[in-house]
Amino acid sequence: MVDVGENSLNGYERNVLHRNNGDGTFSDVAHVNRADRIEDGRGVAILDYDRDGRLDVLIRNYRQPAELLRGTGPRRHWLQVKLTGTASNRDAVGARIVAVTGDRRQLRVVGAGSSYLSSGSLVQHFGLGDATAVDRLEITWPSGRVDVVRDVAADRRVAVTEGRGIVTANGKEVRDANAPHHAARR
Repeated sequence: MVDVGENSLNGYERNVLHRNNGDGTFSDVAHVNRADRIEDGRGVAILDYDRDGRLDVLIRNYRQPAELLRGTGPRRHWLQVKLTGTASNRDAVGARIVAVTGDRRQLRVVGAGSSYLSSGSLVQHFGLGDATAVDRLEITWPSGRVDVVRDVAADRRVAVTEGRGIVTANGKEVRDANAPHHAARR
C-alpha cells in the first residue's frame, strides 16, 4: 500500500463549463465565467441561488471551502418549475417536464444525486430566450399520470402539484388558475 499522506489521488484538472448552443452542440465557456481553474474538484451543483433567473454554480474542491460562482450574464426570460408528487414520490424524482415555446421543446428530468458529494436543485430551470411565456408544460409523473398546463408566464418560479396544476407562483398561492388538463396515463 502506498502512503499518499494528505494528498489526493485524483490530481488536479481544468474545470469545464459547457453552454448548450441550441443546435445539438455545446461550447466550453468556462474561461468566460471564471470556472476554468485547475482544481481538485469533488462536487458541483447548479442552482439559482439568488432567484434572479440566472443559474449559479456551487463548486466544492478537496480541502477548500465551497465557492459560489454567480450567474451575471444578460437577463433573458426563464421559467422555474418545482414539482410535488401526490401519487408519485413527493420530490417527483423521475418526472419528465417538457416545456413547449413556439416550435422549441425543452426536456428536464427531475433527478437526485447528480454529482459526487453534491446534488443539483430539484427546481427545474428553462431558459426561454425572448419568449415571454411557455405555451405548454407537459409533466409525466412517475405514477404514469400526465398533466398539461398551458400559457405559463415567464420570469417566475411555479410550484406544480400532481393532479392540481400550478399551486403557487413566486411563493403566492394560485387558486383555480391554470388547472391541469389530464392526459391519458402512460
